[in-house]
Amino acid sequence: MKNLVLTLAAAAVLCQPPSASAQATTTTQTTTTQTKAVTTPVPSTGTTTKPTWEFGLGYQYLRTGQFCAGFDSSTCTSDNPKSFPVGLMLDGVRNWGSVGIVGEVGWSRHDDDNNGDPFADRLTTDIWHAGGGVRWTGRYNKVWPYAQGLAGGASSRFDGVVGGLPFRDNRGRFMAQAGGGVTFVVGDGWGLFVDAAYRRMFLDEDTDFQTGRNDVRGVFGIRMILD
Repeated sequence: MKNLVLTLAAAAVLCQPPSASAQATTTTQTTTTQTKAVTTPVPSTGTTTKPTWEFGLGYQYLRTGQFCAGFDSSTCTSDNPKSFPVGLMLDGVRNWGSVGIVGEVGWSRHDDDNNGDPFADRLTTDIWHAGGGVRWTGRYNKVWPYAQGLAGGASSRFDGVVGGLPFRDNRGRFMAQAGGGVTFVVGDGWGLFVDAAYRRMFLDEDTDFQTGRNDVRGVFGIRMILD
């Protein structure tokens, strides 16, 4: 009888479930493999894709044409065209994709060469212009050609000696200008540009003795490009 009791007690001990501490030990021995996602950084395109703003500053060379009545070249006078080798141009564009609104201002100067003759006429001519319009820009990697049309006004200021007497005059006239250029994106946020345009000056026949003048101009400079 004693042996039977000992056998039943041993069986009861062996049949008991493992303790909580034993289960925790088993869990901590289980190895969980975690996979970390690797994110590849995307290179920044900066402002070379779809800029919102562009601002340009450059050297401007202006060549005024002969005075003509209307657009008929046969009515041009014998007045020699003038070159304005000193000048500056500033423009700004607000873009919506490839179409933008552009504004432009500029200044050009011409000094008459009197060949050292102290009695010859001396006249300095400054031309200021300002206009606004529409610009279309194509963006092909880092080369951005554009075309634009502007309307506005130009003011001519004359200062010097004519016929031995001091002469000074200011004249403001309406102008229309069409042209285009190319911007070369050099870095993030800036580039270089060249620009050429044809300008039609609408003159007062009573004061200027002609109704119009055809001018051309060229610009090269630096452009700021902003998001």
